[in-house]
Amino acid sequence: MGGVIIYEPDEDSAVLQFPWVVTFEPSGGEEWDSFVCGPYERAHAVALAEAVALAEDGMLAVVEPMMPVLSADEVLATIDELREAEEEVEELDGPFVEPKVNGTHVDLDLGETDLVEEEIADDFEPPTPEEVRAGMERTFRRLLAATDPTTP
Repeated sequence: MGGVIIYEPDEDSAVLQFPWVVTFEPSGGEEWDSFVCGPYERAHAVALAEAVALAEDGMLAVVEPMMPVLSADEVLATIDELREAEEEVEELDGPFVEPKVNGTHVDLDLGETDLVEEEIADDFEPPTPEEVRAGMERTFRRLLAATDPTTP
């Protein structure tokens, strides 16, 4: 069984409306080229990542939002904002910083309940190809609307 890392934005975050991608990459000593799939709606990205990664050993699936930026300047501005936010978190956390994976705080202590993968595997169905296509269409419409200079 592989692993899944899911970026969890705040419930009211605008990021939830962005397109989401899944990066599949090797883990556990395996070597192969990673690749990115998407864009998807968040729920479809999570379900796809879980279905694939939980079925295969030596794989890690990372679910992240795809930022709708149109220029190098916008990319650099976004990176600056994220760096500033991270510096603020580090100042607040001090020596009590939680471990990170791909820049996301993670809780590596599962305590006495190591049944997480079984619960996940029993509780979801991956989306059908038709559902994914419909979700991609909605995602593309939102992406185009977000980058339309005539939309306020």
